[in-house]
Amino acid sequence: MDPIEKLEQTYHFTYQEKRQLREAEDDLAMWGKGHIIQFIDEDAVSRESRGKQAKMIVEQVREGMLAERRAPTDYEDFHPRITLRPKIREAFASDAAIWGRCPCPTDGLETRCCNLKTLDAVQGCAFGCSYCAVQSFYHQGEIRFVDNLAQRLSDIDLSEDIWHIGTGQSSDSLLWGNDYGTLDALKILARRYPEKIIELKTKSARTDWISEDWPRNIIATWSLNAEVIQRKEEHLTATIPSRLKAARKAADKHILVGFHLHPMVWFKGYEEAYRELIRSIVGMFAPEEVILVSMGTLTFTKSVLKTLRGGRIPSRILDMDLVPFAGKFSYPWETKRKLFQNAYDAFPASWKNGRPFFYLCFEDPSLWEPTFGYGYPTNQAFETEMRESYLKTLHS
Repeated sequence: MDPIEKLEQTYHFTYQEKRQLREAEDDLAMWGKGHIIQFIDEDAVSRESRGKQAKMIVEQVREGMLAERRAPTDYEDFHPRITLRPKIREAFASDAAIWGRCPCPTDGLETRCCNLKTLDAVQGCAFGCSYCAVQSFYHQGEIRFVDNLAQRLSDIDLSEDIWHIGTGQSSDSLLWGNDYGTLDALKILARRYPEKIIELKTKSARTDWISEDWPRNIIATWSLNAEVIQRKEEHLTATIPSRLKAARKAADKHILVGFHLHPMVWFKGYEEAYRELIRSIVGMFAPEEVILVSMGTLTFTKSVLKTLRGGRIPSRILDMDLVPFAGKFSYPWETKRKLFQNAYDAFPASWKNGRPFFYLCFEDPSLWEPTFGYGYPTNQAFETEMRESYLKTLHS
């Protein structure tokens, strides 16, 4: 008999009380952290009046879970064994919607938005990151490719306000290289609009896509994390050293590269782990080879939280203090400040002279000043400076 059913025989919880206990028990199981019994002081409960005992148990569990969430996540004793279902490849309809925009709120009050235009050349991802939101957006088990991408891109006219296009929001941009002609199609678009930046974003180490005729305005960026997070939460992805080696090969061919330290995770030992990652970056690249460095943390919608919990895959990624932010849930402000400031301070002064361009992705504008020593009063001011920096690097 599981712990909740055993408690139910004695304390007779309401439906809502039982739901709260079940959610806590499910979270502990996902984290490999035991059972809710560890939080319950049954001697104290027995001294309470009969009508209040169930409420006391729920409150004890709530306080125990809150204390667990507010502490840095401990990965030392976490060794998940993951078996992931194979993904099915399938070309989707030629008239499927492929254009979108950055999910940041556009009013500029809660975040600083860079006005990124998104291009969904592929929908779905074959990697198995435990925090991934893509699995909530598309048909599970399917990877869908645009089967007439070159034709569709040749037919469009991009307006002046569209200057930065990202292909890594609905899938991994380089996991399949050019197997389905995606990169060939993007090259045609890039040559038509040489002043517009097309960004590929990946957690892969594939390099067979690198070519001598690569358009300067297609930049390749890698999502990076502390190595312990890659090993225990970013399943099937390339190791951090192999990602950096792939980026080095691209830079050697004069392809502009970038790095997204995202999502940064608050865990025991994060300070040195992220500093070590940054030492690897600055040891392998000159700042003029790197067009951007972004930072951001874990951010979840309610639907993504439901999907992650429903998957019951061993993970400690939700062992965190979830607070509301910009219609989603994320770390508290002070936790983010510590993560970002620790990382930015690890970059040498030679990296902070305008190249690369540093920014925070989907974060509170009030975090910019304590992190970088500066901020932007509006979305427009942020976007303008980003655009000028990217184009300056593009033409250097």
